This record gives sequence, C-alpha cells and structure tokens, in this order.
Amino acid sequence: MQYYVKDRTLIIEGDFEAVSTGLNGGRARVNYLFNKQVPRTFNPPDPEEFIKEEALKIGIEETYFGLLTAVNMEYLQVIENDYLTAFITSGVSNGSEFRAKVGTINIIMISKARLSETALLGAIITATEAKGLALLEKGYTFLGTNTDAVIVTYEVDSDAGQEHDRKGEIPYAGSSTEFGKKITEAVIKGVKAGLDMRRE
Repeated sequence: MQYYVKDRTLIIEGDFEAVSTGLNGGRARVNYLFNKQVPRTFNPPDPEEFIKEEALKIGIEETYFGLLTAVNMEYLQVIENDYLTAFITSGVSNGSEFRAKVGTINIIMISKARLSETALLGAIITATEAKGLALLEKGYTFLGTNTDAVIVTYEVDSDAGQEHDRKGEIPYAGSSTEFGKKITEAVIKGVKAGLDMRRE
C-alpha cells in the first residue's frame, strides 16, 4: 500500500478487498481508494457521475472506491495501530440531527491482516460506534452527519495476521475483539484530532 495527496485528493494505491458505504460503494476488489476534497457548496446533479469524472481527472482508470469531503486535506488524520491504518477526515460544523445539513466524517480503514466477510462488514459498525462515541465525548449531541461514509479493506497480498485463526484471517470486528479495539482507538483518536484542528 502507498498513499499520497494529489489535487486535494487522498489517493491510496494497492490490491484491496473492500467494502464501501460511499457513492459508488458495495463490495469489490479494487486497486485504488480516494477521498476527494470538494467545495462546501458542492451539489452536483449526479454525484456518482462526478465521482467517475474525478477519478479520471486524477489518473485512476482501474477499479476504485471514492469518497467526497469538504474537509481540507491539511486536516487529514492518518492513524497507524499495528496492522491497521485509518485515514480520517472530520467536519461537523453542521451536524445531522435527523435533518439535512452539510458536514462529513469519512473513514477509510486498511488492514494488513486478512479479514473475513463478517469482519469486513462488522468493522463498519464498530467504526460508526466509535465515531459516535468521539462526538459525544467532544460534547456534541449527534452521532454523525448525513453524508458520512466508511471504507473497510484488507491488503490481498499481505501475509500479516496469519496467526489469527486457522484460515489466516481475522474472523470478527466487534468492539470487544482485538481488531475492534484497534478500530475504536484509531477512529476516536482520528475524529477528535481532526475536529480539534478545525476548532470544531
């Protein structure tokens, strides 16, 4: 895996098995993940088409999952915890309390250890719980915004985590598991740090 910021976009390259709740989300094996910074007034008629166009603009022609955020990339948080790396952009100047408002917290998590299907999907829940906890601990009265998204992946060609079970994969991602605890720690740290930098 390698990552960099280009044209106000976080780009992560590798060979990933991934799930995404983003605009072009789902389950797929992808070569790129990206988080594109857009203006606060962003409101395209077709967000999915916009994602496709932006991928081509930054030179991504292979399979990918993309996210959008109004958070400046200088506030990007990269949290490394053993075999887990989390990339987090946090903005809640207009948080969602079941009303349509602008604001986004995007979380991309990459595991060097192979994840079972259950762990891939369960990690979304654990990350969302951790995001909500971080916001509550910061004094907010909401658990997220109406455009938040999560991507969870593992690196296909990594041999890390072979000790986890007989299949050489992490089976679960609940908050009480070792993997879940890493997710919780990384997300809480990243969300809080990103908001602190933005003075939110």
